[in-house]
Amino acid sequence: MRVDTRETRAHVDLQRAGGVDPARLERSLGLRVRRLGHGRYRVWGGKEPHWVDLYTRRMPRCDCGDHIWREKVCKHILAAMLREGDDRVIAALRGLVSRLREEAGERRGRRSTRGKGSPAAA
Repeated sequence: MRVDTRETRAHVDLQRAGGVDPARLERSLGLRVRRLGHGRYRVWGGKEPHWVDLYTRRMPRCDCGDHIWREKVCKHILAAMLREGDDRVIAALRGLVSRLREEAGERRGRRSTRGKGSPAAA
């Protein structure tokens, strides 16, 4: 019997990188992701395609400027982590969806109260 010794969780320190940025997470949802091997992905949908490696510790995780120069968890890494089913990114996605629902509800509430009691409505 062969035991799979490969890593099961991406070597991405979300805490040190400041957590999952909601704006980057939102932009990651529009990207296309192709798995090329264990933890290795080709991600495209932006200006140019990028390579992401979630498990190799000795190299950058993504070849984009946002990750290399700003040292942030970029949208490409987040898209790959979503593809892997990373529970930390899925939890952040739940938070993003909740926030967007709240904002949508607030906008609906403001629209329904417009006109009530205003001189233009009379």
